[in-house]
Amino acid sequence: MTRQFVTKKKTDKNYAQGKHPNSLANLNYRGGRPKTFDSSKKRRSVSVTEEGWEGLQPVIEELGCKSVSDFLEKVGRGLVKIKISA
Repeated sequence: MTRQFVTKKKTDKNYAQGKHPNSLANLNYRGGRPKTFDSSKKRRSVSVTEEGWEGLQPVIEELGCKSVSDFLEKVGRGLVKIKISA
C-alpha cells in the first residue's frame, strides 16, 4: 500500500493565486534587478565568525548600505573607506 501525503499551502484568502501584491512586486524585474554599477555581480562566498557578522550589521546600517553585498561592493570600489586605528 502506497501512502501519499498532501499538505495545503497557506494562502491569503483575499487574493486569487498569483494576484497578491507581494507576488506581483517580485515580477517587476524582467531580466534581473536594475544594476547599480555597469558590471554584473557574480556569486561569492565569505566565511566569518558569528561575532564578526553581528558586529558588521550596525556598521552597514550606519553607512546606509542595503546589505553585506552592497557594503563589500562599495568598499571594493573605494566608495567606502576603512580607517584602521592602532
